[in-house]
Amino acid sequence: MDGYRGIVVAGLVLVSVMASASPALAGAERRCQMCHDFTTGKNGIGPSLKGILGRKAGTYPGYNYTFTKYIKGEPWVWTEDKLRQWDEDSGTAVKVFTGDPNARTKMPRQAFTGLEEDNVITYIKMASSGQVVSDRVFANVPCKMCHDFTTGENRIGPSLKGVLGRKAGTYPGYKYTFTKYIKGEPWVWTEERLREWDNNSERAIKKFTGNPSARTLMPPQHRMGADEDEIISFIKITSEIPNKTDKQTK
Repeated sequence: MDGYRGIVVAGLVLVSVMASASPALAGAERRCQMCHDFTTGKNGIGPSLKGILGRKAGTYPGYNYTFTKYIKGEPWVWTEDKLRQWDEDSGTAVKVFTGDPNARTKMPRQAFTGLEEDNVITYIKMASSGQVVSDRVFANVPCKMCHDFTTGENRIGPSLKGVLGRKAGTYPGYKYTFTKYIKGEPWVWTEERLREWDNNSERAIKKFTGNPSARTLMPPQHRMGADEDEIISFIKITSEIPNKTDKQTK
């Protein structure tokens, strides 16, 4: 978590523009909730997606599916990979999953790919597991201004993909400025340390290095309570999304 000070004010403006320009960033939550419930277990226009990962397709109680008549034998199980295929092109996916070229589903093709798809899948994982999610997690989360969470690529700051459990200052290909203050083994990023860093990075760098002169270019965010909980949840869930590059997070 390093590498930006002068661009913060401009970046906050940029995030606001991106939120209004990108339906996936600003509307992943709203778009899914138009037809699906994630938290109460009630069916809407579509079946409830509460706890969908690991569930057999077409089996949610009380919902009248249209594609189940094409399933011969055991239904497929919803995995993240199958959700991505379905989300990108449900018309093609239902044919592949059922093995029937005539299979149909009433869900329209969404054509989500890349970052759009990552945001939708992340929302499904967070919401269906009962975690609190707000639009700001996807639209206005300040971390995404400078950090990647899903591809493993470095930006203004290092990728935070898989940051929990990682030694500080060790992500491949990123030039950290605070590592010169570390004597001995770097600290390991835990949820508690992330919270301290997110709240006040200037104070945290001194504590973690044991050096009162230590500095970091990342400005203090001063997030606490529900704001901080959302950021930590976002980091934890997106860290589970497989890399789309060959880069390894260690």
